[in-house]
Amino acid sequence: MKKYYLGILAILIFTGCASPTHPLEKQGSAPFVGGELVHDRGDGNLLMLDAPNRRYEARGFVVERHTNIAALRKRYYGVNSKHWERIFSGLDTNHVTYTAETVAKSADGQEVSCSLIWGAGAKPAGICTDQAGASLLVRFE
Repeated sequence: MKKYYLGILAILIFTGCASPTHPLEKQGSAPFVGGELVHDRGDGNLLMLDAPNRRYEARGFVVERHTNIAALRKRYYGVNSKHWERIFSGLDTNHVTYTAETVAKSADGQEVSCSLIWGAGAKPAGICTDQAGASLLVRFE
């Protein structure tokens, strides 16, 4: 019985420590051929974008968590009090939106400025702008 509980504890520890990792979805004629977004690690947050001839990386950027409490209060406060209590206490994360803004740099000094947004359980997506001002759509799995 002791081994059973230790096994469950080990599974919880190892699965609980994994940060969300999202591989880049290839978008038609987009210049990025690969990459990934790793978040919820604080200083270990990573955005990596691979172009045919260079790799852009950003590390340690901030991922902000937003919840529009005022709008949710109007929608749920008097109508569904149990749901409102779960939202307000932070137990219901389905209404949370995450954002990240960072500048990814290549080894040769080129930069792309990226702005990403996603909801709880949704795929991150956004726009990266290169130094020439071209907007590049990015979407992660």
